[in-house]
Amino acid sequence: LAVANRNSVDAVLCAGDIFDEPDPPPDFWEGLAKILRSQSGQRAPLFFVPGNHDPLTAESVWSPGHAFRSSLPDWVHVVDRDDFTYEFGDKGILYARPCRSKAGESDLAMALPAREPGDERLRIGCVHGCTFDIDGYQTNFPIRRDAGVQRGLDYLAIGDTHSFRDVTPNLPVPTVYPGAPEPTGFDDPGAGCVALVALFR
Repeated sequence: LAVANRNSVDAVLCAGDIFDEPDPPPDFWEGLAKILRSQSGQRAPLFFVPGNHDPLTAESVWSPGHAFRSSLPDWVHVVDRDDFTYEFGDKGILYARPCRSKAGESDLAMALPAREPGDERLRIGCVHGCTFDIDGYQTNFPIRRDAGVQRGLDYLAIGDTHSFRDVTPNLPVPTVYPGAPEPTGFDDPGAGCVALVALFR
């Protein structure tokens, strides 16, 4: 949030796994809600996308009836629909889609709508999933490396791994894991990052 304020960003995207389970004890979500409510002044909208560790289910913290949701300030938005969009005036639009289970085979990025002819807005996508295959490991919510290109996006934010990684260095649409505050292991070199993204038309 401090980085976002210093750089006057238009939005903050959190691409999943904010919690390690869909319905954590109140000790976990009450602290986060308190931090968000303590932020004063004008704030850029913040978007939470449910990930595979904290999927959107009927009893999860992300469901509309949960106490966590009612404790969030109005500048915080939860992606709780498959057709979620948020327009930034006439200059850009965010498309996002939540995980609804801990495991899945669908590509949530490819489920985002394609660019319509004549749509000149900046188009940003935000989903949770894997863009890589490991031998003997079943990819969870697999994301095509060229999904951003296929859907006509200008940027695709994805969550899952805890290290910062641009998975599309040779493609025209950047697809980036911003990382997470906590490393997966001691040899995890890119944890503790956020991605600061500037898009221009």
